[in-house]
Amino acid sequence: MSANDPGGASLEVAYAGRNPWILRGLGFLVAALIATVLLVLEPRSAIGWDEGYTLGREARVRSWIRGVFDPKTFARTWNPELEFLVQDSTPPPARDRLIERSRFFDREVVRWFWPFAREEPHGHPPFYALVGLVGDVLTPDRAPLERARLGPILIFSATAGLILAILARRWGILAGATACAAWVCQPRLFAEARYAAYDGLLTSLWIVAILVFSLAVEKREIQNQQSSKTSDHNSPKWLYVVLFGLVLGSAMGTKLTGWTFPALFGAWTIAFWSRRGLITLAIGCAIAAAVVVAINPPWWFDPWDGVSRFFRSNATRARTIPIATMYLGRIYITPKESLPWTNTLVWTAFVTPVGILALACCGFWGVLRRPFRDGAAALAAGGWTMMLILRALPHTPGHDGVRQFLPAFGSLALVAGWGAMKLKEWIGARATTAVVIFATIEGAAGIALMEPVPLSYYSPFVGGLPGATKLGMEPTYYWDSLSNDAIDWINKETPEGAKVRFASYPTSWLYLRMTERLRPACLPTDRGRFAWYVVQNRPGALSDLDRYLLARAEPRYVERKWGVPLLWIFPYAEVEAWRQPRNSRLNPSDSPLP
Repeated sequence: MSANDPGGASLEVAYAGRNPWILRGLGFLVAALIATVLLVLEPRSAIGWDEGYTLGREARVRSWIRGVFDPKTFARTWNPELEFLVQDSTPPPARDRLIERSRFFDREVVRWFWPFAREEPHGHPPFYALVGLVGDVLTPDRAPLERARLGPILIFSATAGLILAILARRWGILAGATACAAWVCQPRLFAEARYAAYDGLLTSLWIVAILVFSLAVEKREIQNQQSSKTSDHNSPKWLYVVLFGLVLGSAMGTKLTGWTFPALFGAWTIAFWSRRGLITLAIGCAIAAAVVVAINPPWWFDPWDGVSRFFRSNATRARTIPIATMYLGRIYITPKESLPWTNTLVWTAFVTPVGILALACCGFWGVLRRPFRDGAAALAAGGWTMMLILRALPHTPGHDGVRQFLPAFGSLALVAGWGAMKLKEWIGARATTAVVIFATIEGAAGIALMEPVPLSYYSPFVGGLPGATKLGMEPTYYWDSLSNDAIDWINKETPEGAKVRFASYPTSWLYLRMTERLRPACLPTDRGRFAWYVVQNRPGALSDLDRYLLARAEPRYVERKWGVPLLWIFPYAEVEAWRQPRNSRLNPSDSPLP
C-alpha cells in the first residue's frame, strides 16, 4: 500500500507469527459450538411476528422451484390453498397453465410465486427466504418453522467463526476472541439470530461484508524469491472482491437497509484515499446489482420498474403500515412521527451488556484518536456510526426496539475487539483479559437469565427489564412471549368447540393452527364462541379494550419475566363486559361462553 493509502499500514506486523490454519480451525470449532447452542435453544423460541409471513413466502418459492423441475407432477398435486399464509388479493394461476415448464416463467406466474420487493406487506426482497430453504436441503424431515430457522442460525454461527479467525490474525487472539464474544453475547442479537426473519441475517451479512472488504483492500508485501526486495501490489485481492460483491448483493436482496451499505465503503475509500478500495467497491457494486436482479425473478422482466416499486413501497410506509411505539413513556406513530434523534444512543446504552459497551467505547475512542492506524477498525467504527445515524434520521421506522438498526450491534462487536487491543496497550494483557472475561460472562448470563425471551433483555445499566419498563420502554413486541407454556395452557383450558382471539393478528397464528400446535380456532370467521382474549405487553400498541382489561379485569394466565408481565390471557366474558354499551357492534357468534 502506498504512503497515501494507509488502510493496511500496520498489517504486516499484526499478522506476524500467527498460523492462519490454526485460527481457521479454531473459528470452525467456535462456529460449530454456537450453532449447536442455537439449535438446542431454538425450540424454546415462540414463533415471532414476522415468521408467519416468511413461512408463507417460502412455501410459494418452494412450490415454484418444484414446478420448474417437474411441472406435470406439480400441476396434478398442487393445492394453492396450502399457501394461505401470504396476504395477497391476486388469484393464483390456474393449474392448466402450469403443465409446461415455460409457463412458470410467465410474468404473472412469477409474480404470484415470488411475493417480494413490491407493495406492502411484501416490501422486502427474497434473499432471506432463499436462506430459509437451506433447511429443506439439510433437514427436510423437520417442521417448516424449524427448517426455515436453520439457514439464519448457520450464517450467524459462521459469522462468529469468521470474526474470530480474521480478527485474531489481524489484531491478536485476545482482540479476536473479544469481538467474537461481543457478537455472540449480545442478547438482542443472539435472539434475532434464531428467527426466520430479516434482521439477524442482514446483520450477519453486514459484518461479513466489512470483514471481506478489509481483506480485499489490505496491504500485501510479496517477498521476491531472488532478492530481499519487496513489492507493493496496488490491486485488491480478487477472490475477496468477488466475495464482497456476492455478500453485498445478498444484503441488498434482504432488506432496504442493505442498499445503504455501499455508503460506508465509499466513505472509507475516500477517507483513506484507497485505490484498492475504489476498485473493490466499483466491481463489488456491479456484482451486487447482478445478484439482486438474479435472485428476484419478478425483476427479470423490467428491472427498472421493479427497483422503482421496491423503493416506492419502502418510502411510503408511513401511509401503509404506521406502527405505534412507546419510547421513554411517550407513544410515537412511526414512521409518520420521528423518535428523538438521540434514540439510537439511548437504545444502545439500554440493551448492550455493560462490559461489552465499555470495551466498544474504548475501541471507538482508540479509532477517534488515531483513525488511520487500522483500516478495519475505522471501517467497524464507521459502520456503527452510520447505522446509528440512519435510524436517527427523521421519519425512519422506529418500532421494535433495536431491530431496525440491528447491524449497528454487529459493528459494535468488532469495535469491542479493537477496544480490547487498545485496553491491552493501556492497562496490560492480564487486566484486559479479566475485563473481557467479565464482559463475556455478563453477556452470556444475560442471555441465560432471559431465556426464552431474550428480545426483552435490558442492560443492568437501567435495572434490567423491570427498570426499563419503569422508564417507559416496551417490555416486548414480537409475540415471542406466547411461550410453549402459554400455548399449552390455551390448548388445555379452551373448551371443545371454543376459540381464542389475539389482540393483534400476524399470520403466525395460521401456521400454529396448520401444524396443530395451537388447537383452538382463532379466526373471527371460524365457527364457535371465543373463550379467551390474549394480549402482549406492548404498551404502544394497546387498544382501548386492552387498557380497559388491564385496569379492571383479572387475567386467567400471565406470562412473566423478572416480575414484569409479558402476556395476559383474559376470559372473553371480560371483553363482552367492555362491549356491552356497544351492542350495535356485537356479533352473535362472539358471545361469551356460559
